[in-house]
Amino acid sequence: MLGDQFALFVSSVVDYAIFMLDPTGVITTWNEGAERIKGYRADEIVGKHFSIFYPLEDARNGKPDWELEVARREGRYQEEGWRVRKDGTRFWASVVITAVRDETGRLCGFGKVTRDLTEQRAQEIQRNVERDREAMQLRAHAERMADLERTKTEFLNLASHELRGPLTVLRGYNSMLEDGSIPPDQVPAVARILDAKLAQMDLLIEQMLETARLEHDSLELFRDRFDLGDVAQEQLDVFRPLAQGQFFVMSGTDVPLVVEGDRARIGTIIANLLDNALKYSPEGGEICVTMGCRDSMASVSVRDHGLGIARDHLPLLFTRFGRLPTEHNVTIPGTGLGLFLCKEIAVRHGGDITVRSAPGVGSEFTLTLPVTTG
Repeated sequence: MLGDQFALFVSSVVDYAIFMLDPTGVITTWNEGAERIKGYRADEIVGKHFSIFYPLEDARNGKPDWELEVARREGRYQEEGWRVRKDGTRFWASVVITAVRDETGRLCGFGKVTRDLTEQRAQEIQRNVERDREAMQLRAHAERMADLERTKTEFLNLASHELRGPLTVLRGYNSMLEDGSIPPDQVPAVARILDAKLAQMDLLIEQMLETARLEHDSLELFRDRFDLGDVAQEQLDVFRPLAQGQFFVMSGTDVPLVVEGDRARIGTIIANLLDNALKYSPEGGEICVTMGCRDSMASVSVRDHGLGIARDHLPLLFTRFGRLPTEHNVTIPGTGLGLFLCKEIAVRHGGDITVRSAPGVGSEFTLTLPVTTG
């Protein structure tokens, strides 16, 4: 009576596939849970070898018989792995095979219990993915904080070094103005020089602030329509007093080059290009500023006849703090931020900055922006 009740209990369990195998692995019993999990009715599966539940590659490799051998030798076999349903779909199963022996120790067969863990495994994989993602985010955050700390240190070093030169000039002229050693007729010329040095300082500070905004992803662009040629002319008027042996020539189309974007930041790009042209043509000469339009893209090109750049060094130009490793550049002031910012701002306007250069020949930097129509 008790045995009948137990058999009834096993047959009615739906969460576990519970069935018996003969000593060779042929299925001899089948419960409701086995039908639910594996998809076979009892009359379809009893009498078949249990290797039918294994992926083809495992069955070919003799894995089912090996599992029975382990259970025969050690009393039980347990694992988690892929099994196959009647419809051919795979599921992740927890499997226990137990050797069943009579009172004399003779092997009567095997009891097999299978549980479908597909959903639990998917949840575990998802948890692992989320943990890995969180770990990556934490590492990225730590690296970013370290990078920001390095950037802050570099900023402070740059500020102390690059601002010292213009400040020295300002203090010198201010002292001369105070003691009256500058004749009245030379005051306007001195004022222009001081304005130019202040413009240099303002450019440096703006570069550092813009880089900080990019680091914190807080760079906001204002959108206005304006003539790119007007902005270029305004920057030329600012930088002409700084020319020492150089002279600016502006040429190009008389047609307005109307673009849309942040006028002040586009002005900063052109200011950087003019500032570089002055610094990197120490022997003087012509600096050409050319306006143009091609394929619905307005352009401003700034060309000097200065030091030029070797092909191997071109990839460094638009990187943050990307100072070129040459003996000439050591003595030329600069943050290594200007072109990095120029590129970032241009790209955010849908444009770009390109360069053509060769050592001893000079460089030509070109800003392109989409022309606004309508």
